Amino acid sequence: MSDHAHAAAADNLEGHDAAPAADHRKDYIRIFVALLVLTIIEVGITYLKMDRRIMTVLMVGLALTKASLVGLYFMHLRYEKRLLLWVAALPLPLAGGYAIFLMLDSNHLFRAITLPWVHH
Repeated sequence: MSDHAHAAAADNLEGHDAAPAADHRKDYIRIFVALLVLTIIEVGITYLKMDRRIMTVLMVGLALTKASLVGLYFMHLRYEKRLLLWVAALPLPLAGGYAIFLMLDSNHLFRAITLPWVHH
């Protein structure tokens, strides 16, 4: 359990009100607004006329950013020890690279498949 969680539990055991929770509401509202703005940007990108590969990289980057914000604040990883934060954060670039690789590979893979109802 994190130090932050221990302090909150100790406060509750001593009969203190959960006043620090009010401080986190501001963080939650900020993160909600940031996620909303990132989602609006994602939707806006889909309406732009750009190369699919560029759009794919942008969308994966935005998705990783949103996942990082959710992990840090809503899953409370921000308040954990640094080692646990690194363990959670290291796979993110790998997942993003893997997603981009699969999307680019599927583009070539689908071109190689001959479908009877698709005329080239």
